[in-house]
Amino acid sequence: MRTVVLATIALGSMLFGSTPAAAQTVRGTVANPDSITLAAGVLVSAIDGRGAMAARAVTNARGQFSLHLPTPGPFTLRAARIGFRPTDARIVAADASDTVRVRIVLTEEPVSLAARTIRERDECRTRPDTGLMVARIWEEARKAILISQLSADGASLFAEWIQYERQLDAAHAVVRRQTVRSMRGPTTHAFVSAPADRLAEFGYVVEDSIGVEYHAPDADALLSEAFAATHCFRLARPSGGGDTARVGVSFEPTSSRRNVRDVRGTFWLDRATAELRTLEFTYTNMPDVAEAAGTGGYVRFLRLTGGQWLVSDWEIRMPRLAPVERTTDGGSRRVLFSRAKVAVRGMQITGGALTRVLSGDSVVMVAGGAAVALQLVAVDSLVPVVGARLWLDGTDFATRADAAGRARIAPVLAGRYRALVSSPLMDTLGVQPVEHEIEARPGERADTLRLPGADELLRRSCSQDSVRHGEGMLRGTARDAEGHPLLNASVTVSWLRSATVVGASTGDQIAMSESTVAALAGEHGEWRACGVPRDTPLTVRLATDAGRDQRVVRLATNQPLAAADLVARVAAGDAARLAAGDAARLAAGDAPAAAAPVPASERALIEIVVRDAAGAPLNGTTLDVEAADGTRSAVTGGAGRALVADVAPGRVVVRARHVGHVAGAVVATIAAGRNTVPIVMDRVTTPALDTVRVLGGRRVASRLDEFESR
Repeated sequence: MRTVVLATIALGSMLFGSTPAAAQTVRGTVANPDSITLAAGVLVSAIDGRGAMAARAVTNARGQFSLHLPTPGPFTLRAARIGFRPTDARIVAADASDTVRVRIVLTEEPVSLAARTIRERDECRTRPDTGLMVARIWEEARKAILISQLSADGASLFAEWIQYERQLDAAHAVVRRQTVRSMRGPTTHAFVSAPADRLAEFGYVVEDSIGVEYHAPDADALLSEAFAATHCFRLARPSGGGDTARVGVSFEPTSSRRNVRDVRGTFWLDRATAELRTLEFTYTNMPDVAEAAGTGGYVRFLRLTGGQWLVSDWEIRMPRLAPVERTTDGGSRRVLFSRAKVAVRGMQITGGALTRVLSGDSVVMVAGGAAVALQLVAVDSLVPVVGARLWLDGTDFATRADAAGRARIAPVLAGRYRALVSSPLMDTLGVQPVEHEIEARPGERADTLRLPGADELLRRSCSQDSVRHGEGMLRGTARDAEGHPLLNASVTVSWLRSATVVGASTGDQIAMSESTVAALAGEHGEWRACGVPRDTPLTVRLATDAGRDQRVVRLATNQPLAAADLVARVAAGDAARLAAGDAARLAAGDAPAAAAPVPASERALIEIVVRDAAGAPLNGTTLDVEAADGTRSAVTGGAGRALVADVAPGRVVVRARHVGHVAGAVVATIAAGRNTVPIVMDRVTTPALDTVRVLGGRRVASRLDEFESR
């Protein structure tokens, strides 16, 4: 079932304060109680003669405000700042033709948020003194919410923020998938949600045949009459009782909302300054497993030095629910059901966070954020740490380690991630990256992670049979003379097993017995050959239509692997023959064949393909190729293919052996260049044994008894 977040909370760019066509304008300044310094971030409201709010504005960094009144008439200007009682200014006799200028001096009477004892739990019933305290705290929270919505100087604020979607595993511990978008723009408004009346009617979590929609309470909803009419407000104490720096007002749905999925939560304020810090909320009437998983979210508020209020970060947690699968008890063949109809398969989280805020050219806020840091340690010099990649699984966060092996990603969204690390050599060999669970946290502390050594990489890259007796691996790249990778280029590694003198006179010849392993270059020209002996001269050959290359490499006794980069070049004799062929074609009036293959040598390359009777490739088939210049051995790879290079053209005998199949031989005549020899092997027929009767120590008389006794 999909989870949809329609209450997409985003640090948007909606600016308030558009001017009505025929409005009375009131401009002014608000000063602190000393009557000299100007006050920023003060909420100024115009209240008409009936006590209704007609217009609101917030003073800018210079203490200035501008109100546009809808109609002429008397109004009261009320200035409210966080932590102090409001100040009522003089009555303004407004008409539509004048711009009225006023100056308001704030009073210095602080709001008292002293601790109170909370006993009542009845439906929206509180003691008078407790109710007064709730009203005071709620009014301070309302001020901050309103100021975060309204800002006369909003256009000068430029914010940078991120929005993210992430999925946690079923244990809600590790981030499995995450997408992050960076955004920037002018902003004074942080919440966009469904209309308050709709939320009051249908609730905050709505489920239909398509999926589940989760809504978050935005500022308009929290300040609406519909929200106040459907929720009870009470004083709240921090859990544990030891936190005396905060005071809260909690809200929860009334008893009439039992059949609606609503929200309950708490506004937390600083007791000393009455500044709003956090809104925490959870969803009600959810399945037990969903409530246990911690559905809901939070909103954190930030007061800038200029007096503006913004939402610094927010998050909504939504469980991904799925029906409980049936399980079968094999012993009694019973079908078992869980008592719960649904289970939490994971947690989906959506959220956002401010990263930087500018006012004009000045930076007024920079978020610190968490970081991920690893100290990579190399076991040996063959696997260096410099350039190793670190990335967080399911995200686009990635970096590379420096020369000291340190890799750091910052800023990162807080949480626990599955970190993956791979060195350049591991990438070349196709070895799986090293996994490590890591916590994104503030600070510079780094986890230590060991990279696999060369011996471990050898075991991961090659089959156990190929390196069982201490063999090693050669690797490298195959490119043409211009540096382009050669896809599917044939690379063979051969070594001498024995050399025997054949003949007894001047016609003596040396018959050599070689072993060969082969590889085909990949998309980027990369190749590797396992099972090569150490402390033995190894002849590495590259044979392609673009040319050939050959070099001798030796693995030391303590050297698990080595590199040999090959470059295909046209031999001088081949180039001369090609030039002569082109000249002959030109003399005959034909154009040179630009795509004609280059004759690499007068020697032959044999590609042997081994399959069973059903057409499946046979991996691990042992091949002996007997040619005029000696015998060479090879073993087929995963595709059932083997390459034998540098063979004298002529008649060859290829003998094949594979466990469980009938051994056999193929006689072929090969020419200079590349040759293909297909081999099909039949399975060995399993012999059928006659019935054997076992009688223990008894003797049974039979006509063969004397023979069996002897």
